[in-house]
Amino acid sequence: MRDRTTTALFLAAALLTNIVGIDEGLAQTKIARVGVLSFFAVTSSNPVPERWWQPFRRTLAEHGWIEGKNVSFEYRSSAPGDSSHLTEAAAELVRLKVDLICAIGAPFTRAAYTATRTTPIPIVGIDFTTDPVAEGFAESYGRPGGNLTGVFLDAPEFAGKWLELLSTMVPRLSRIAVLWDPSPGAAHLHSIESMAQALDLQLRVAEVHKPEDIDRAFSAFRGEPQALIILPSPMLFVQSPRLAQLALKHRLPATSMTPLFPEAGGLLGYGPHAAATMERSALFVAKILGGIKPGDLPVERPAKFELVVNLKTAKILGIAVPESILLQADEVIR
Repeated sequence: MRDRTTTALFLAAALLTNIVGIDEGLAQTKIARVGVLSFFAVTSSNPVPERWWQPFRRTLAEHGWIEGKNVSFEYRSSAPGDSSHLTEAAAELVRLKVDLICAIGAPFTRAAYTATRTTPIPIVGIDFTTDPVAEGFAESYGRPGGNLTGVFLDAPEFAGKWLELLSTMVPRLSRIAVLWDPSPGAAHLHSIESMAQALDLQLRVAEVHKPEDIDRAFSAFRGEPQALIILPSPMLFVQSPRLAQLALKHRLPATSMTPLFPEAGGLLGYGPHAAATMERSALFVAKILGGIKPGDLPVERPAKFELVVNLKTAKILGIAVPESILLQADEVIR
């Protein structure tokens, strides 16, 4: 009788071990779903977003999150300025019950935050125009406290770098045009206005809401400005190649935040290093998927910046690029 009881206990223990093993196996193979809300179609063959998503995926993989093995992505995009589509795209990610939303750009971060107010899905924002504390996304930079963290840039001194670069390259610069899309907010515009006043520079601000406004804005300049600053926005980012050609056509030395602008024929690009920013964002995602609450992860500012100079464009515009700027440049297009 005792032998039968012992055998039964061994069999029960073995069965329980197998069940636990199956449960652990299922837990280990559970695939986390990350929603990506952005203004470009990441799944397309467009090499522009892909060159930034490669370091994002690589960094995730280095921290144990491998696409197709234990993490998958739900991509949702919306054309800049299409607020109704953007709201629906964010709501769809919430309905899908993704484990985390990665939002790129101010309108997309705002849409993700609004969509998750009643369903607090973690958000990693990549936003170069918003102060997350002033916007109400976070209680503080050091301890956000809610469901959102990420990489943000609204530093006032950043706008001064554009003015410094153009003033160094354009002798006796006094009149500057500013192309501004208000959808991400006015933080950079206010910084430019404040610094231009301190430097006794005249600003002419052209407000654009959609791509059709851009040609009209350039035509309205009529040769008055000596240089142009293109403030960051998703819509103007997408229009970088067109903006570069228009600046060249109107013979305007111009700068933008994205390196796509000088690569397409603009004079200068100065802004956060995109690949490095995506790597930092991937670290946020890895930590949150690993169990850390987003409210416990301090909001970061970009730590690395890049300056791209197009010497071919400078030659066409008759500009002699000072050696001091060439020494600062991360890339010189010759």
